[in-house]
Amino acid sequence: MTWKNHETIGKVNKVWTKTPQEMLEYILEVDKNDRASNINIYSPSFYIGKDIAYIREVYENYNGLDSLTEDEQIKNGYYKLEIE
Repeated sequence: MTWKNHETIGKVNKVWTKTPQEMLEYILEVDKNDRASNINIYSPSFYIGKDIAYIREVYENYNGLDSLTEDEQIKNGYYKLEIE
């Protein structure tokens, strides 16, 4: 059996399965549908200049990720586990 230094082996991280662009497109589609329902929501130009952290936060809110456990987030495909 070969000994391995486990400190040098990569960690497992939870990473997004969606790119920031996919998140933004989803957000814009939701906003568009909400405007069609006469709900006062942001126009596409509202997001100009916003950083990725903000886009991720809105995406999480729109999908209710704060109400899901980490296991549910992974199972539902929002995140995946990846070795660093």
